[in-house]
Amino acid sequence: MSIKIRAIITCGIVLLAGMNSCSKSESTTEPPHIPPSDSSTFVTLQTTDYEVAGEEIAGENELQELRAYRFENGHLVQILDRPTTGSEGYGFRLDRPVGTLYVVSNTNDISALNNLQGSGISEQEWLKLTTGTKEGLPIRFFSGSTSLSGSLSKVVKMTRGFARFDLQIRTSGETAIESLTLGNCTLSTPLFADTDSGSTAPQSGNLTIQPDKPYTQDTPGFAYVYEQTDTEATLFAEAIIDGERTHLETKLPEIIRRNCIYVVSVTKEESDAAVQLTVEAWQEGDQIGMHPCLDGTITVDTDRSELPETVTVTDSGTKLILPHNLTDFLLALDCDDELELLPPDNDDLTIEPLGSVQETYAVNLFRIQKPLFAPGMPTRTVELKFRRKGLNNVYPEDRILVTLSANPVDLEGEISFDTKSYSFDFDRYVDNELGRFTVPSNKKLTVEFEAGEDPWIKLAPSDEDSHTLRVLGGWKPNDPTADGRIQRATLVICNATDGSEREEYQISRRNYGLPVTWFHGVWWCKYNARGNSKSFDDQILCASDPAVAAGKSVLDYLRDCSPEEFYDLWGWAYQGDSGIGLRVVEQNDTVVMEGFSSSVSAHINKLPADALAPDGYELPSMEEFNRMFDATDYVWMMWSGSHLLRNPWEGHSKVIREQRRRNDLSVGTVQTPDLIYIGMSSPDFPDFEPVTWYGPGAQWNADGIKHANHYNNILFAVHSPEGTGWYMAGNMSALHLQKNGAGNKDTRILRFKKSPVEYIYGE
Repeated sequence: MSIKIRAIITCGIVLLAGMNSCSKSESTTEPPHIPPSDSSTFVTLQTTDYEVAGEEIAGENELQELRAYRFENGHLVQILDRPTTGSEGYGFRLDRPVGTLYVVSNTNDISALNNLQGSGISEQEWLKLTTGTKEGLPIRFFSGSTSLSGSLSKVVKMTRGFARFDLQIRTSGETAIESLTLGNCTLSTPLFADTDSGSTAPQSGNLTIQPDKPYTQDTPGFAYVYEQTDTEATLFAEAIIDGERTHLETKLPEIIRRNCIYVVSVTKEESDAAVQLTVEAWQEGDQIGMHPCLDGTITVDTDRSELPETVTVTDSGTKLILPHNLTDFLLALDCDDELELLPPDNDDLTIEPLGSVQETYAVNLFRIQKPLFAPGMPTRTVELKFRRKGLNNVYPEDRILVTLSANPVDLEGEISFDTKSYSFDFDRYVDNELGRFTVPSNKKLTVEFEAGEDPWIKLAPSDEDSHTLRVLGGWKPNDPTADGRIQRATLVICNATDGSEREEYQISRRNYGLPVTWFHGVWWCKYNARGNSKSFDDQILCASDPAVAAGKSVLDYLRDCSPEEFYDLWGWAYQGDSGIGLRVVEQNDTVVMEGFSSSVSAHINKLPADALAPDGYELPSMEEFNRMFDATDYVWMMWSGSHLLRNPWEGHSKVIREQRRRNDLSVGTVQTPDLIYIGMSSPDFPDFEPVTWYGPGAQWNADGIKHANHYNNILFAVHSPEGTGWYMAGNMSALHLQKNGAGNKDTRILRFKKSPVEYIYGE
């Protein structure tokens, strides 16, 4: 069940010539007939219709207690309270037709209009006047104005200063509305609309309508309400529906316009439907007061329709159930009236009216097309609403429900498909589990690749459910094509027996890769991070690896490259959680990290492992660093040689070191000799090149990166929630590795590893 508030917008003016109402400020006898004068102007009063096509209520258009206020040169100069009726109509005769004439009805109820005679009120002040309530209810007044210059014949169009609320009950059982309350609604309003006069803020409060007897049928004009602008007014209804007391609540439209009709509809479309409360504005052109014969329910004409076997008709012909597949069919409706289909609130159906064929009764024909529903798209129900020919209103009963069935294959995860392209682009590098498809026993799921594409996706059964297949995105170490290109794959769903009813869904990702080498179970990146550490675009990619291009290991490339190339790789370090690299530069004859800050709140080692890394990469843990650094004795970094691990990795304990130095690098005018870079490898795995360490010494104050007369005190970024880490300590004659987490502001080099990946292809 729902409450709906509908506004209906059209426009019209009704001439009330010969109107029989009279002003209550006059006697009850007929107003005097004053013949026209050549020197005077007669101002005719006309009431405008509501700005909607609504049913007129008897006596609603009567203009009572009329007064006219003439302003000249911006001030009130005359008040007239005796309208007359003559051959020219009903209105006021003016001997001095100068200035502006304002006319207001129901003036006895509007306190702001009392005692204005002789006040000399300005026109600006006049336009600020507002009216409130009488006995707690808005005053049903009309107002209008006209400029008196020009023609001797004038018309004032009298417009309502309020909106009318009608009640419409559309329920399948018995309904009694005991009260209706508008909460936080406006209880005062300017006398004239759209004057932009700077009126004071309107009063607000509650407006309660409690009839002597509960409303049990349609009731026009059950309430009159002032215009509401950007308020948060709420409608409450206390009702008894099928013997059960019910409280209904809904928001009013943000804008309630004066001189309009709004329809409050209490609906319960089906006997077993849940009680709901909605607010809905009527579409333009709708109207109230016309009620069709609802005995002829709209149903599906199965004899004249052309329905596929997969389409089911239920609920006595008022509901269609469509399969998840692409469906195209002809629908004929059995109805004694010609029907107009309203646009459905759903773009999953394309509906084309084919006109009506006249036989013994009208047959309404529509062609309906429904797209394939992809896995993961839920079952949806679309309400096809119809308007009967000759009526402007649309009734809840005049509808057909169409259920659009979900795909029998279920989908979980980030992947989602639309009904236009049936594709999904991650638009970034992703790997590991991308989604899960649960496939019924009569279906199967496979993956296909374009010619020349690597098999970057693999389907793996789930441990929990044999019908669930995990879509795994893979990774290829040192993939020369991993330059950010788009990788695509097509997931195919079809019948398990013969491959029929084929459905194709494309997924894609950006294929990025950082050069790596393997050491004791870890795929270490071969280069330090540089620039924006989280951006692949700033890093050395597999496709642009300078060492590979030179046919060398990184260790040999750093020996043979130019000083400029060495500096481009060597001169980067990081602080805090920004991921923005600091560059080694000269400042006042000192080598420093450009942008170094002495106040940094985040400790790099305590950040999440992937906080500073591109997608699919992360900082190695302390335990993974220990597989290379944690020796039984000092690791002397100023010498080549070997060391043994305290805790061998899977029985492998020996680490080979090869230390080299560069002496040809200047930073600005400062020479930076003895820049150490050192390769570490395992003699048990000779097929992999060494992990090569290089980078500037750490900076922790304004003195820069030079310590103990050299530039090699490297601080390594490590994923360590405890804040521990590794540091290259000592002077050039005693340079060694030691565990040291250092502080927040100390700069570190970033060397990432490949995050754990379940599927590696191309090996």
